[in-house]
Amino acid sequence: MKGIIVVFLFMGISLFYFGCTDNPSAPGLNQNDQVTATLDKKTAPTLNCTTEYFFMGALGITDDDGRLLGWEGPIHGDIEGIIQWWMDGTTMVYTGQASHYVDRYVIWNEDKTEKLLVGDEAGSTTARLMKNSNWRTNGTVTEAYGDFENWLGGNNHAAGHFTWIEVVEDVFAPEHGYGTFRIN
Repeated sequence: MKGIIVVFLFMGISLFYFGCTDNPSAPGLNQNDQVTATLDKKTAPTLNCTTEYFFMGALGITDDDGRLLGWEGPIHGDIEGIIQWWMDGTTMVYTGQASHYVDRYVIWNEDKTEKLLVGDEAGSTTARLMKNSNWRTNGTVTEAYGDFENWLGGNNHAAGHFTWIEVVEDVFAPEHGYGTFRIN
């Protein structure tokens, strides 16, 4: 028992010593620098947007990483442009009416010539055939350009619903929907 107490005492002293002094394995960086860097970071205000999107999955468009362009449409509010959701079908899991997935969103300017924001997110959809179906995602901004650079690393939250269309007799596909998109 005394041995265990001595080990914990030694570990506590070591953590205190190494946590409060310069770290010799990271020259030029000490605890004060880390605190200053945190205090100097400016927080970006919340971005709030509405989205309208159209199902693009049937077109078979993929990106360089094999993700399928699932949805695309205008985004309005604090960002004006086009939003795309690229779906990673290899991670999609279905449980009844719900699906769980990983995707990447890309927000472009209105003529799709410049990227504004890119992020990775995970979400779920409750798909009820021929009825209003709902989805929700949460993620992180992984790329930010121009006026949107302050949102790099921010958390994004999106949610919405979509409707279905009968493409041929008894064969249905998602059609379009509306939602919200927020970064904070």
